[in-house]
Amino acid sequence: MKEEKNIDKLIRESLKTEQPSNDFTSKIMNQIKVADTNQEKAMASLLKKNTLESPSLNFTARVMAEVEKASIKIADEPIISKKVWTFISIFIGSIFIYVLLTGEKNTSSSTAFNEIIKKWDQLLTSSLSFDLPEIIISPLFGLSIFALSSLLFLDYYLKNRKISMTI
Repeated sequence: MKEEKNIDKLIRESLKTEQPSNDFTSKIMNQIKVADTNQEKAMASLLKKNTLESPSLNFTARVMAEVEKASIKIADEPIISKKVWTFISIFIGSIFIYVLLTGEKNTSSSTAFNEIIKKWDQLLTSSLSFDLPEIIISPLFGLSIFALSSLLFLDYYLKNRKISMTI
C-alpha cells in the first residue's frame, strides 16, 4: 500500500498542468471569427449564384386552371340502361294488357268495346295457355308495379337532368 502511495505521488509530481499564454482565448476567438466570415462569404456567393425566382403574375390563375382540369368528373351514365327500360316497359305493358283483358267485364260499357275486348281475349287466351298466379292479377300488384316504375322513371329523370354546377 505504501508503494502505491509513492507511485501516486510520483505521478502527481511528474504531471504539471500547463499554463496557456495570456492571449490564448483571444487567438481562439479570432480563429472562430475568421472561419465564420469565410463561411458567410461562401454562403453569400452561393446565394448570389442561386437566387430564388419569383412566380409570374398569373401563376395562381394558371395553377387553379390546371386544378380545375384535373378535377374528378361525374359520369353521366344512367343507372338503368335503355335496354332495361325497354324490357321494363314491355313487361309492364304486357301485364297491364293481360289484366285488362282477363279482368271483370263492366256491363255498363258499350257493347262494341266489349266485343273487341272479347275478340282480343279469345286471341290472347288461345295463344297463351298458362294461368298467372292470383297475386299478379290483383290490383295491389298493379299499383305496386306502377309505383315502382314511377320511382324508377323519376330516378332516371333526375340522374339525366343537365345541371351545371361549379365547384
